[in-house]
Amino acid sequence: FPVTILARDESEISVSLSSDPTLIVTDNSGTRKVALTQDKYTIGRDEDNAIRLDSDFVSRHHAYVIRVQSLKSPSMFRIIDGSTSGKLSKNGLVVNAMQSVRSHDLNDGDIVTFAPEVHILYLAPR
Repeated sequence: FPVTILARDESEISVSLSSDPTLIVTDNSGTRKVALTQDKYTIGRDEDNAIRLDSDFVSRHHAYVIRVQSLKSPSMFRIIDGSTSGKLSKNGLVVNAMQSVRSHDLNDGDIVTFAPEVHILYLAPR
């Protein structure tokens, strides 16, 4: 069954069950979905990021997501704070509103917060 997410502007985003892991990205520009089909994605406010976040509270190169090999899941992803060159973000990452992390293996339903009202929801393939 599809999942429907209601964005701030009352528009709906339908998330079909997919064979690809998916990020539901929410920032000052609204809500959108990104299917994770590549092995690496950079995330931040700078234009050169694969996933650009619209917020002045997000670092230019805030984090990156990489595919990792796992016996649990062939499509497992890890989010890592900072740029690919190792510079940490200014505000860090908070997972599921409870813990600040430098690195986290994403699980279905995880919410990673980058700044006020800027977060991603990770949906694992079904």
